[in-house]
Amino acid sequence: MNTPCIILAGGLGTRLRSAVPDLPKCLAPIAGRPFLEWQLRSLAERGVNHFVLALGHGADQVLESLARPWARSLSISTVIERELLGTGGSAYYAMTATGLDEALIANGDTFLGGSLQAMLAPLDFSIGEEMRIATVQVTNRARFGGVNVDSAQRVVAFREKGKSDSGPINAGLYRIRRSALDSEDESVFSMETQVMPRLVLKGALQARELAGPFIDIGVPEDYHHFSERVHDYVSKI
Repeated sequence: MNTPCIILAGGLGTRLRSAVPDLPKCLAPIAGRPFLEWQLRSLAERGVNHFVLALGHGADQVLESLARPWARSLSISTVIERELLGTGGSAYYAMTATGLDEALIANGDTFLGGSLQAMLAPLDFSIGEEMRIATVQVTNRARFGGVNVDSAQRVVAFREKGKSDSGPINAGLYRIRRSALDSEDESVFSMETQVMPRLVLKGALQARELAGPFIDIGVPEDYHHFSERVHDYVSKI
């Protein structure tokens, strides 16, 4: 099954700048290789057969990296934003530019292991599913916020950041129909704060819990942790 995945890799990466000052965060060096290589190879091993990189800040550096041998065995295309569009705007721009009606969307600073079968399956239009998010269980949700899911696997609410309890969080991997983004009035918008809450109200947002390891390298502490333990994460995919 053809399952393209858009990688949102055009952000400024301001939180990581103290640790990686001269590169876009998707190229942050991890054990001698760019983070993007670890992420794409892992996703490809689990069933993703084509990638669309949504680039912006540092696009020239990313394109230079894609010309190196590591990327040649992967099917990769790129789109370049001329302005920051937010996560939702970036996804919509990439889907429109490449003619995709349905795609996976992955944040360019998250590594997520585990089986992807629940996310590779097409959206179920018969139940009104317009978007699906992957969740993972963590022991402390303070940094991420939380996701409340009902017995039918519908997302019913998102919890604010700051509460140090355990439970499921948004793991930064989505499956979405382009039509779910059509109703946004502006070109710049957020997937997390605009699109998802609207779909929750419609009952159109589903969740699937994945069992693999998860890390967001967007802050220096977790970037250094992943750098030191990357082979532990990769061995568990």
